[in-house]
Amino acid sequence: MLKGKIASEGYAVGKALCLYKETLHAEKEACDDVRTCIQAFHDALDKSEDDLRNLRDKTAETLDEDHAEIFDAHLEMLRDVEIKGQVESMIENDNVSAAYAYERVTQQFIEMFQEMEDEYFRARATDISDIQQRVLGYLLDKPIKDLSLLKEDTVVVARDLTPSDTAGLDLDKVKGFVTEIGGRTSHTAIIARALGIPAIVGATDALKNIEDGQTLYLDAAQGEVHIDPDEALLKKAQQKQAQEEKHKKELKKFSDKTTKTKDGKALPLFANLGSLKELVAVNEHGAEGVGLFRTEFLFMDTDKMPTRDEQVKAYQKVFETIQPVIVRTLDIGGDKDLPYLKQDKEENPFLGHRAIRLTLEQEDLFQTQLQALLIAAKDQKDVRIMFPMIATLEELSKAKQALAEAADALESEGVDYQKNVQVGIMIEIPSAALNARALAKRCDFFSIGTNDLIQYTFAADRMNEKVAYLYRPYDPVLLRLIKTVIDGGHAENIEVGVCGEIAGDLNAALMLAGMGIDELSMSPANVLEIRRALSKVSEKELKALADEALSSEDVGDVKRLLSDFRENSL
Repeated sequence: MLKGKIASEGYAVGKALCLYKETLHAEKEACDDVRTCIQAFHDALDKSEDDLRNLRDKTAETLDEDHAEIFDAHLEMLRDVEIKGQVESMIENDNVSAAYAYERVTQQFIEMFQEMEDEYFRARATDISDIQQRVLGYLLDKPIKDLSLLKEDTVVVARDLTPSDTAGLDLDKVKGFVTEIGGRTSHTAIIARALGIPAIVGATDALKNIEDGQTLYLDAAQGEVHIDPDEALLKKAQQKQAQEEKHKKELKKFSDKTTKTKDGKALPLFANLGSLKELVAVNEHGAEGVGLFRTEFLFMDTDKMPTRDEQVKAYQKVFETIQPVIVRTLDIGGDKDLPYLKQDKEENPFLGHRAIRLTLEQEDLFQTQLQALLIAAKDQKDVRIMFPMIATLEELSKAKQALAEAADALESEGVDYQKNVQVGIMIEIPSAALNARALAKRCDFFSIGTNDLIQYTFAADRMNEKVAYLYRPYDPVLLRLIKTVIDGGHAENIEVGVCGEIAGDLNAALMLAGMGIDELSMSPANVLEIRRALSKVSEKELKALADEALSSEDVGDVKRLLSDFRENSL
């Protein structure tokens, strides 16, 4: 059995799929039989083509035809006659293995495209590289494991999972995650909670102890990973899963209700949305809006910058499904990279060139997104645009100026767009929190991003498990900083919400409600539990709880306070 940290509670049973991230290379080896080597090359092409066609169909089903067309381009390159001919000639003339010949030939094309000035052709280098690794995987007997093409219930095991790893998840088959690193605010944890998938992170040496195909039982209530459990343990797992399903059915009674305390104080519960496929969960769990629409998925699900029209279509799908929607402009950097956007390697990426700092510099990228958002929102009543990672008044002014320029450009084109969009910022940097009132004078709303606010307040990388003890959502220092933001926003009559992970933590949600927060946005799976809890307590009780927490000196005192409150009031 392995132990780790609980990232997303629940129970799961499935076959292990171990993701090893390595760039495949072929050693120079002689070909014993030319005909056999060429046949192996053709077989690898056929298998790769099957993969790409399946990926295309899956993408068309879950997203749309525009995104699926990416794989049409890959299929064309896979069957490129010139590449195929050069590989076959090299096998015959140089008497080398199919893998070595294929890597050498495709590498020449990759380097040729990389040297071109035209951005479109440079992006084709990435396409060929992706295809190269897929074909090499079959030739070297290390096929790529696509999380969108699974045949049985699966538990994914990895050192860590990036947004691109999870972009194409087969939600019918992926039952759990196990990673060697990460904490509650890592990408793996956030995506798992959003999708309601049990996850355990920080399970040291998981890849050394788990093999592909082994049966895993995840007890993500205790932080345990059981490898090849016996029948008795599997029966226990089934019982716990049945209890969990019963609990979920009881919570469903709250799915069509508005969120109110027992004395009638309204507190809307919104959902955080990271991809179009999560819209189903948002509706199922009765969220009253989207408080954080992460637009990164649209940029990470493709090998090139999405066009304005592509973005408009994706945004419209969300806007037409639910209102209100608070859209966060592109937040790239930190643990999220775009392969087609050249970014320098940074020593401290979370403190570096990310989010608004990057988009203000990448004017074409930013203008395209802002114009797409304004067009997609043209017929909507409540779409709000939010800028991430604002640290200073100057950054906010520049961001608002960029939005005004996007509107002017659309006006000049004669394109219809939303002219009355609300504009707000994420408060996730202490400098912004401490300057909340001045920023509030220039905003329509705030949303507190507690994942980064905790990280920056305690100077602790949220991806580093060695300093995970400094993830302190109940620390009075953090609570008083949040209260400063709430009071600063309310002094200027703007709404203040929370869209960080603590919004979906029942203990923290109770305190935030007592502090006077206007809305909470969380993983969809947390909405009903918190709605039920709030219905059992009064605004007066919550305020007293928050006041006592804010006056505490130690995180231990706050935890005991919350434990007593839940025991006596819930």
